[in-house]
Amino acid sequence: MKKLLAILVALTLALAGISAVAEEEKVTLSFLRIGNDEAERAFWQWAIEAFEKENADVRIAYEEAPIGESMDTVLNTRFASGEGVDLIGHGILSVAQRVEANQYMAIDEYFDSWEGKDDIMPSVLANGTYNGHVYGLGYSVTPYVFAYRSDLLEEAGIAVPTTWDELADAARELTKKNESGEVEFAGFCYPQTGGNLVELDVFVYGNGGQYIVDGEPVFADNEAVAGALSFLRELIPDVSLTYSSSEVNPFVSGSAAMTLINNAALTTMLKNPEYEGKVGIALPPNNGVKASFCGCNMLFIGTKCQNPDAAFRFISFVLSKEATLKRAEMVKIPVTRTSLVEAYAAMDPMNLARSECVTYGTGMPRVTWSTGFQAVRNELSQNVVFGDMDIAEALNKAQTDIEFRING
Repeated sequence: MKKLLAILVALTLALAGISAVAEEEKVTLSFLRIGNDEAERAFWQWAIEAFEKENADVRIAYEEAPIGESMDTVLNTRFASGEGVDLIGHGILSVAQRVEANQYMAIDEYFDSWEGKDDIMPSVLANGTYNGHVYGLGYSVTPYVFAYRSDLLEEAGIAVPTTWDELADAARELTKKNESGEVEFAGFCYPQTGGNLVELDVFVYGNGGQYIVDGEPVFADNEAVAGALSFLRELIPDVSLTYSSSEVNPFVSGSAAMTLINNAALTTMLKNPEYEGKVGIALPPNNGVKASFCGCNMLFIGTKCQNPDAAFRFISFVLSKEATLKRAEMVKIPVTRTSLVEAYAAMDPMNLARSECVTYGTGMPRVTWSTGFQAVRNELSQNVVFGDMDIAEALNKAQTDIEFRING
């Protein structure tokens, strides 16, 4: 019995030793994601648990940071201390700045061998590409959609607008004004102020335009931008209510017939029984080029990561077809893979339009001066659409302002 007991003790100690060694050999990857919303958190908890179950040699240490300064403060502190972060979930505005700061790793070799490289939507892939290299892969997209009151359009016998001219005609037809000529119900609403007036971008892109060519700003003498501004200045003051993009869109509160709106911001209205069956969405009306704006959060590997193979293994798992569809179900976020559009559309009749807005969506410029671009573009919109500044003068001012911000 003593001999048997000794053998059992030895085996127990041996197994404990093996377990300890296995735990020591397990790779731990730090993962910091922007945002702290519950639906996202639930998805990441599912994804991490499922990944670790299939990859027993990897552990994901998950953290969240609020959108804005908190996320960037955490990253700046970690990299300044030499610690860094292995996996980073961040947005478009971070790409150029953090690549130039040598904080995001180029993942071209991993991407080239990834099974989804030909399936990810080109518009989504573009968001994480910088100077010809792939740094981030999109997991979350936030397209702007053209939202309209289908009941009001039907009552007025108006087809859903697909062109600028149709939009202008429908907006004027559906606008209601008081005796003083002030708009009480907007035919189409467009924000006067706000932190990031991407609504102008939708019209610029839909007119075949760009603000940046070969990495350089091109506001002055930009005919496409001028055309978009001219159209909006003639239309918006006559059909829109005054509001800021940081406020609730009048469309959501039932005070407008049509608008451009972040897909997520429309959720409360779609859940409101008062508007059930009365709201539709589509790709924004254009002036010859299908286009929208689409934000994107991506997964990056930090340059301090000691186990990039394991890190990309996690990225490829999260962006797999199974996980992407799971995310669409849990977070109500459009898919980023072309092959999944049909399955995504089967979840909700509106999802086809959401996917189209992602497919033709362009995100914020991937330049180190993107924050300055926002300010200059916002002022341009305010000066022309809601002001009386000459368009050519406003564009020249924008060119001077952005060059000053870039060059100091």
